[in-house]
Amino acid sequence: MPLADHKDRAEQETLSMSPLLVNRCHRAMRCPGFLGARVQGKALGSSRRDGVGDCILLDFSKGFFAVADGSDRNPSASREFMVMFSRMIETQALLSTGRVYSTEEVSALKQRLIVESEALLVSLPFRNGSTFTGLLILQTIDGMTGIVMHTGDSLLIHCDLDELFAFQHTSDNFWMVGRSRHFFQIDDLSISRASRILLATDGISGVPVPPGMNREEFILNLFKTCSADEIPDRILGGSNAHLAGWDDMAIVAIDPYAMTAVPGCLIIGGTSRLEEGILQEDISQGLFVDRYVPISLSDGNSCMHNIL
Repeated sequence: MPLADHKDRAEQETLSMSPLLVNRCHRAMRCPGFLGARVQGKALGSSRRDGVGDCILLDFSKGFFAVADGSDRNPSASREFMVMFSRMIETQALLSTGRVYSTEEVSALKQRLIVESEALLVSLPFRNGSTFTGLLILQTIDGMTGIVMHTGDSLLIHCDLDELFAFQHTSDNFWMVGRSRHFFQIDDLSISRASRILLATDGISGVPVPPGMNREEFILNLFKTCSADEIPDRILGGSNAHLAGWDDMAIVAIDPYAMTAVPGCLIIGGTSRLEEGILQEDISQGLFVDRYVPISLSDGNSCMHNIL
């Protein structure tokens, strides 16, 4: 977070106390003002019990956020890679949401992450392929910057509310985790106070947009009228998105300058067919209520205990 003046510090203290809210019925999370995330399975409410390969990683301690989409052959491969990536991020002792980095530190951190993360790419068996699009948000002495790590057809859309533009920052490709030795794209993302970020799996391509708008214009308009934590629910609507024939989908919406220093890490989705069947059965029996409730996350190497 920027440390420019007393007002900024007061805002930072307020944001750091913002609760994390989870709706287990919809596999969704909100951090008011800062972030919203949701996984939608196409099997929700139907007799099908397919696994949901779409997966989200939210590492609030390190400022790293990602989406992935596992193959139909093994949908839980996406979660397996998210767990591995989260454990690698956890080993980066100097990486912290509250830290302010020099330009040299950012460059060194980027190179270290490239080496260590690409070592993970080939650790999954070939049959366990997955897409991956991640964003590491860093506060530097010159403002905020992001490091984007991307492979496959998941995507990152960058919106600017001052300049009123939105564009897909990532390039679609056929490289996959488990089948490639390198990420297809690793680059920097300039982040201003007007920046808003959307991470999504390819299921978002099936979301209908208003007449006369393209997808990016639709997303920009949502960010103009809604807080970031509201965006995923606005895109997916109610619990009946599966009735429109939509694909599985994972969405994370972020207002970077509202980043909250909350300890802990959460992984959502990436369920096997068996796990999905159990979850849907629990939902149908009313074990989960359609509402957001406050939660606390475990810190440290405990992402396995924070799986939704």
